[in-house]
Amino acid sequence: MALVIDSVTKKFGKFTAVDNISFHIPEKEIFGFLGANGAGKTTTFRMVLGLLDASEGSITWNGKKVDYSISNEVGYLPEERGLYQKLKVQEQIVYLARLRGMPKSVTIKELDGWLERFRISDYKNKRIEELSKGNQQKIQFIGSVIHKPKLLIMDEPFSGLDPVNVDLLKSAV
Repeated sequence: MALVIDSVTKKFGKFTAVDNISFHIPEKEIFGFLGANGAGKTTTFRMVLGLLDASEGSITWNGKKVDYSISNEVGYLPEERGLYQKLKVQEQIVYLARLRGMPKSVTIKELDGWLERFRISDYKNKRIEELSKGNQQKIQFIGSVIHKPKLLIMDEPFSGLDPVNVDLLKSAV
């Protein structure tokens, strides 16, 4: 399995957000983008996810063009939190997992393990809005990985986390 970015450019009108990038990420490889704000990282992630089309070049996952048909193989942790603030943690994760085709009973079992791992088991029935930004980030991470994706894309994954929780998240990855 591999993600292949081949000569990809993304333009918005006359503005070039991503300029002719190429790389190959083999299975089980951890790869990170470094760069200042405005360097094109989020735009590249959105193209990999099939949310934006490349202006030039190609993006493939396991030899197939990236589109909705592979969405169950991908987990995405966006930079901006996309959690429903009024839902309880379990409701939020079950909702996200059901979108990926997971049965509720399996999701709850997996969720219990993740909450224990992140030392927040007592948050299962708390509303998202009641959690700190760091704990919301943990919940968003769980929502990104609960379906056991083969490709995980994380945009600013440590946002809102203190050093102890950064280490917890790194070990989970």
